[in-house]
Amino acid sequence: MGVGNMLLLSQLTAFLLSFILSFFIFIPMSVNQKEFSGHCLLHATGKWDNSSQLESVEWGPSSACNFSIFMGIIIMMSTLFYVILYFLYLARETDSSWLETFITTIVSIVVTLLLFGSSLSVSVGMKTWCEFLTSPASQISSCDLADFIPFSKELADIDSSNFYTEIKITEFGSWTSLICWLFLAVTSVVKIIKFQQHETFMSSMNRERQRLLQKVGHRSDYTV
Repeated sequence: MGVGNMLLLSQLTAFLLSFILSFFIFIPMSVNQKEFSGHCLLHATGKWDNSSQLESVEWGPSSACNFSIFMGIIIMMSTLFYVILYFLYLARETDSSWLETFITTIVSIVVTLLLFGSSLSVSVGMKTWCEFLTSPASQISSCDLADFIPFSKELADIDSSNFYTEIKITEFGSWTSLICWLFLAVTSVVKIIKFQQHETFMSSMNRERQRLLQKVGHRSDYTV
């Protein structure tokens, strides 16, 4: 297998891995929102009463959770397309054109930046929520031990039994997928550079061929 095919195979592997990881992003976050009655716990804070019961909650912006779900779905659809496309390239022992590689590079850079923002929002939002849960008034020592939060009657319809696992899975999927897309962006840039080097090489060869043909022509005229 040539170097070009190895690069194509590595990109196909990264797309396939990111496709799998996309389910780790939007599924647990969607389940968490459903269990929290549509509320987003990212960046959420609240108030504890004197008996260490959660009295009220100022929920985080819905856009924080929805953006993570949106990114997971977008990644799933885009990677599925690229997995099929690159698998066909690999099976036919061909590769993408310069234009296709350029578009993939732009897509990879944009997705990487959006994923970074989404991953950062999940991590910072979870940290804010955990700092609130483990405040002295709550008497909860660790965020992973706060699965069963004593909510007040107004918030009794919320199921918080799996929130820590769900958000941690989302966080893992987001950051790991970010690494995949960063790798894809770098390899796409490498392929563009190779295209440019190839074009330069072919142009040089064409000029050299023309120069040799001109020399042969001059010699033929001199002989005659």
